Amino acid sequence: MSLTTWFMVRNWSFFEQFSATELLDRLDQAGVRGLVCTGALPLEPNPTHYVDCPITPQAPAAEIAALAPAIRAFFRAARDRGMRLFTYNTNPHAGAVQAYGQLPPKHVLRPDQSLAAVESYWAACANGHSFLPYYLGRIRDVQSHWPEIEGFITDGPEFGYEITPGFMNDNWSLFTCFGPCCQRAASSANYDFDELKRAASALSNKLHNLNVATLEAIPTSAQTAAEVLAALAGDPLVEQWFAFKSASIATYVRDLCQGVKDIDPKLQMGIGARLPAFAPLSGYDLPRLAPLADFVLPKIYLWMGGVDGLYGTVYRWAKTLKDWNPDLPEDVLLQFVFKLFGFVLPHVHSLADLTRHIEPPHQDTTTATYLGEPLPRRFFSEIVETQVRQVIEWIGDAQRVRPWFDDQHGGRVLTPHELDLALAAAVAAGLATYLTRCPLEDRGWWEVTMKYGS
Repeated sequence: MSLTTWFMVRNWSFFEQFSATELLDRLDQAGVRGLVCTGALPLEPNPTHYVDCPITPQAPAAEIAALAPAIRAFFRAARDRGMRLFTYNTNPHAGAVQAYGQLPPKHVLRPDQSLAAVESYWAACANGHSFLPYYLGRIRDVQSHWPEIEGFITDGPEFGYEITPGFMNDNWSLFTCFGPCCQRAASSANYDFDELKRAASALSNKLHNLNVATLEAIPTSAQTAAEVLAALAGDPLVEQWFAFKSASIATYVRDLCQGVKDIDPKLQMGIGARLPAFAPLSGYDLPRLAPLADFVLPKIYLWMGGVDGLYGTVYRWAKTLKDWNPDLPEDVLLQFVFKLFGFVLPHVHSLADLTRHIEPPHQDTTTATYLGEPLPRRFFSEIVETQVRQVIEWIGDAQRVRPWFDDQHGGRVLTPHELDLALAAAVAAGLATYLTRCPLEDRGWWEVTMKYGS
């Protein structure tokens, strides 16, 4: 089965490698029907687009402004071939870094119950008053300058789902966000923010003080991640904490999608999310969000190590819990992590079973590496297929599920064969369309892209 293929153009550097015709010929070979551009668009900001926002973006740099004729010619040529044009660059954390120093940041809850502002390229809090007005201002700028663009995709903002202290400056910490922006949002939604903070602190304390009896006592009726963590902490308010996260993300996504339609009803909005195993912890209740967006982009990120990969997240949870609870057997901790995420990785009973898929010096880094054992075939036919089938069921329409596929964000780069297995599993689950970030210069990756797009 072929897939309707979309391609993410990472930046404008391809102008140095290919002519517009050469690039589009290559994309045509792979059956690409949609383009998502991540490069900064030449946008002269219109102050009237930011009347309800204290932040006005800077004028484009001279080198970006100079690209305007080439970008417009590329867009025209792509449209002539029937390709749809979307942009990713309007995201406040994408291509407008100066705004991030001015948008209120997330705050992470420390084990001692103190709070610390998160410092990261993705640290802005979605509940900040300026975040959405700034984002919609950028979309108005695009709509007025670049009418060729018919839609946008967003990537986050989201709450964290990792527990390793300091990982990516705590931007992905499970224990975000407890700053003043979230306090206001919680109060307006009738949540007792102090009680939510107390429940989160109780969970943090329990994760630092586990024993076999506590883990074995988690009832089989605890199915969702929030239920598992609430049972572990012995505090039902943990579920309310995650309900607040879901409610605040739903409000944000609703207001973003409606804001885009208010600018122009024909504009489309795609919402980035995690796979079903991780999305609920990050605040993304996909069945609740599905009616709000035009399509959803769950991230089929699978690698070991690095950032965002499925194997890497399992490893970091298990290793951190082992660091905090050194007397507990690794297999017991892994079984808890598998219950939390709702899957069991085949052939994984210890941390060594995870780290064999990456070079030892890189198992705890975010650098990219190429050596390590292949991921087992059963992982693709069981875990990947199940995760994709679940997200399609949650959204209710395979045509509106357009996952990101990537080979790495650091960590052990997936081989073309592994990407082939992942796409085959997704097709078996009913996938109809996807978005690839395949590097153009990678022959093996490109052959896989052509296989599923032609």
